[in-house]
Amino acid sequence: MLRRINRWARVKSHPADAVQILTSKLPATYQPIIRPLIQRQSELFGVPQSAFIGGSASSYARSSFPPDEDVIDAEIYAFGSVLIIVCVSESLRLSHERNSEGEIVTTEEKNSTVRVTYAVPFVDDPDVAEFEKLLAEVWGEIELREPSSRSRRLREMAQGKPNTTRLPTEEERDAADALSDKSVRRLAIAIKSSSGLLLGDASKQIPPRERGRIDAIVQLLIDKGLVDTEIVVICRDSSAQVNRVATAEVLNGLDEQGIRCACGRPLSEEKHEKALSVTDFARSMLDGSAWLSVLMLQHLLDFGVPIQSVRMEQEYSGEEVDCVAEIYGRLVLFELKDKEFNLGNAYSFGAKVGIFRPDVPVIVTTEKVGADARDHFARSAVADRRTRRYATEDPVGDGGIKFVEGLDSLKAGIEGIVTEIAGAALAPQLRAALSFSSATPAALLAAWAGVERPPKSE
Repeated sequence: MLRRINRWARVKSHPADAVQILTSKLPATYQPIIRPLIQRQSELFGVPQSAFIGGSASSYARSSFPPDEDVIDAEIYAFGSVLIIVCVSESLRLSHERNSEGEIVTTEEKNSTVRVTYAVPFVDDPDVAEFEKLLAEVWGEIELREPSSRSRRLREMAQGKPNTTRLPTEEERDAADALSDKSVRRLAIAIKSSSGLLLGDASKQIPPRERGRIDAIVQLLIDKGLVDTEIVVICRDSSAQVNRVATAEVLNGLDEQGIRCACGRPLSEEKHEKALSVTDFARSMLDGSAWLSVLMLQHLLDFGVPIQSVRMEQEYSGEEVDCVAEIYGRLVLFELKDKEFNLGNAYSFGAKVGIFRPDVPVIVTTEKVGADARDHFARSAVADRRTRRYATEDPVGDGGIKFVEGLDSLKAGIEGIVTEIAGAALAPQLRAALSFSSATPAALLAAWAGVERPPKSE
């Protein structure tokens, strides 16, 4: 996996050679990358390092980042498995005002910024307190802060609707994990559909190869609060179910009250069998495949997507949206299906893609995406490429729909999508820093021409 963590601070000015000073303060566990690359290229080309460092802005093969800022120095540090990218930038803001004499006066305001980006290949936040402490010493006790998460694309899509998405409870997470087992889910759905199922018939609801673990499946459903057990009273004469009670003890109480079966026998003398019934909690988890939404949300949270950037099971522009998330500024639309994704589903999802224009559309199905649906998307992609023949390509992908098929692939699929988007989001910072390891051809050739060489021997 891959995560991006951004932090920045506005400073009055940058100390001379601030990045070099920072590098000298850091312990050996922080390995600089840019300066060694410059040194090695200097040796290979046989030119002084001044060809790479200390020149004007035009001497570097770099572009500004962000667009309105000029990156004046940068370094990349390898700290264990974490990459730390430091960009030192300046921006100039011009303002025009009229003075007391009516003349337009232009004033300049220079802003200096330190940006630190962490490329993290794991879920937990890295321990970078030491690094940030030394960085603050170089720039004069600055305090790095994270940019505010605005989720602009989500707000535009929501059109003022509040976000009702909440963190799943531990009970919901446990139940969703249990229902991710296909046999467990099939039995729970069968119990719900039958409004109660005799325990003896439970094994008939799951595939033959799974029937050997029916007792474990039933117990799992009970332990997770999805199923209750009860006693069914069956008339010995008509074989009809005449009553249901919570426990056998309740039957004795009914006998004492003189309550009998229609055939005249006391209820305690009739045939008794255990039955399974779903709880209200189970209904809430099964209706609309809410358990799949819980799994989806938990995986997004586990891979660093904040809850405020996710919206689950909401309606926008008259369309029901299973899940939509803004991940590092990119809108990702998820369609969730607890069945094979067929052609009818493809038409519906295609309409949503056309309305919301997500950067990354994703289909998550517990089964497969049908061949007819795949053919439909392939034809649509060809037509779409024709209409945007001269458009800029999406750096995250080719604009096609991503498929996550089967629950065994869900975690890895979501991780891959988040990692791909994080990589695209990290690219500008990394590109800006790496550009300091190369001179422009003009600067390099000028340095090459200026190197004194011994005369050729006759």
